[in-house]
This record gives sequence, C-alpha cells and structure tokens, in this order.
Amino acid sequence: MGKSVDYLILGSGPAALFHAIYLRKRGNNPLLICSGLFGQLQPKKYDPINNQPVNILPIFPVLGSGLWNEIKSSFDSYSELSLHKVNVNHSTIKKKGAAGSYYEYLTQHQEQPDIPLTLSYKQFGDLIFSHPLQELRKKLNRNYTAGTPNFSKVGFTNGLSPYYLFLKSFSQYPIADQNVRYIDIVNKKVHTDKEVIQYDKLICTLPYQSVFELTHLKENFTSLAGDARFVTFYSSKTLPENHLWYDCKPHSPIYRIFTPHPNIITAQLARKSWETQNNDVGKVIEDLLGLNNQLSYLSTDTYTNCYPLDVSDTGKKDRLISYLAENDIYLSGRFGTWRYIDLHEVDYEAELSIRVMKGLKYESGN
Repeated sequence: MGKSVDYLILGSGPAALFHAIYLRKRGNNPLLICSGLFGQLQPKKYDPINNQPVNILPIFPVLGSGLWNEIKSSFDSYSELSLHKVNVNHSTIKKKGAAGSYYEYLTQHQEQPDIPLTLSYKQFGDLIFSHPLQELRKKLNRNYTAGTPNFSKVGFTNGLSPYYLFLKSFSQYPIADQNVRYIDIVNKKVHTDKEVIQYDKLICTLPYQSVFELTHLKENFTSLAGDARFVTFYSSKTLPENHLWYDCKPHSPIYRIFTPHPNIITAQLARKSWETQNNDVGKVIEDLLGLNNQLSYLSTDTYTNCYPLDVSDTGKKDRLISYLAENDIYLSGRFGTWRYIDLHEVDYEAELSIRVMKGLKYESGN
C-alpha cells in the first residue's frame, strides 16, 4: 500500500525547494519526488587547486527583493555583483526582422536599441529576427525599461551562490528518489516506478510539457526555449571575484563572462558560436581581461530549454494550467508556468497562501 501526504512536490531545483521550505514554516511536512537536489544550482568541483565545489551558473539574488529579504539573515557578509559592458561601441546589428518579431519590437519601442539587440542576438541567435519572443519582451519591460528599479545583485561567496548556500542549510528535505510514471488527476495519485502516492495537493516545478504528458492532457501547441553553453577556465592569476562582463561586440563568440571565484572564469558563449574552439574562447577572455597565457580549460557545460521564450497558444496553455489548479495540481516557477522569470520574481509565500491554500485561478502575469 502506498503512502499518503498532504503536499507532494515534483521537482528538485530552487523553486521546488523554496516551496518545501515555506510549507515547513507553516507546519506542514511536504514530500519531494526528485532525483538529486538543487537542480542547476548543484555545484561542481571546478577548483582544481583546492578541490572545492563552485557554482558556475550566473543566478543571483537581487537586493531589495522579497526573497533576498527572507534569506539574507542567513549570511554574515555578502558582496554585491559588479556589472560591466565591454565593446559597447561595436554594438550595431544591421539586419531586417520579420513583422512582429522581437527585433521589430525592440527597434520600435527602445530609444537606444543597439545594446539590447546585440545581447539578445548573442543569447538567442536568429530567433530574434523571426519570432515574437513574448516572454523575452515581458522580461525586458519588467526589468530593463526606463522607470524600472535597477536592483543590485548579490554575488557568490567562496564560489557558491547565496541561493545554494541558503537552500543547502535546510538539510532535512523529505525526499523520494523515484521516477514519476503517471499522475492520476481524478484520484489524486502519483504513480512512480516504486509506489503509488496519494496527495491532497500537488506542486510541480517541472516543465509544463512534462506535467501535461504525465497527466495525459492533450496539447496541440508548441513552445520555444533558448539554450545555454558555458566554458569554464582556471586562471593562474587571481581575479576580482563577483564581476560580470557583457561583451557587446556582435560577432564575438562570448555573450558574457563571470568570475564566481578569484581563480575561476566562466564564459557563456554566444548562441551562434557554440562550436568555437576552447583555445579561441580563452584568447578572447584574455584580451578582454588583460591576461597573458594564464588560463587553463576546465569544462564545457550545456543546458537545454533554460530560457522560456514563447508558446504558440498562450491562452490554451494557461487554461490547461488553470484546469490543473482546479484539480489541486499547481504549476510553479520558470518551467512550470513557462515564463521567463527569475527566482526572486516568484512570491512563494503568496503562491502558497493564495493559489495553493485557497485554490484560486492561475494568472499568467506580465
């Protein structure tokens, strides 16, 4: 006979873990079904000298956000992230975009579109000329349009993200290391490869496509996402920690560079430059940072579908998510709702209070 829980969470990343923490604060004991914890925040041992784990993904808390205010008491000290833009004078793209494309939108709605156009092109390639990229537009309007507060970001500590350090401090996550086979909406049961688990409410931070498949909901629309590739180097020269450089030169192979640790440099490659040789990437970094044969290649990491960009039928997607919510299945986070949002943009306390506890209808937001 399977177990029964009030709250079941599908997911292993930060969004799932924050939901688990807030439920624990309310006196509940949620169960997580996942394989491993921390998702893309799981550090790897990239420091070859000290053999210490390092987070390489540039995922930062934002000073002034509600989420940072919740977790900052866990840190004795922290440093702000220093942002830089280089090669700004080269930031010009001369190409015509299709009607309704993201390129057309930017050129019509931005007084100075060159830099955002260049960085979008480097991050997503030719998609900006052919697709609307509605989620990217919403993110631009939320975070980068004139009048929007420009919150400073919090850097890493000894190579580790504050998000990771905070989430890791809660070591007692009740976990079932299992693979989900089927979600029975009517009987409120999750069938795994090991057992059947009865739930009262189910929170999913998995990509919505996976949830629709597991619940046997039919979707006849498509979604579009951006991928990311990171190349990591060891620097024999100690560098300033927590600096982030955006390379605004359109045809440079690098989109941005980050120093999560004084001797670790991570470069996110421009989408059209994924096949650039590691030595060539290293040379561009050395030119940008004034280094001289002081980099050693460590690794290449590719992350797929990490930037939700578009859905061919947003209305239908949102109606299906609302249908699931009416049946006590709540999709949350960047991938569950397929919105290009950052961790601090989700009010986990409010989601639990308003959507999950009271069962209110899902709203797609801006």
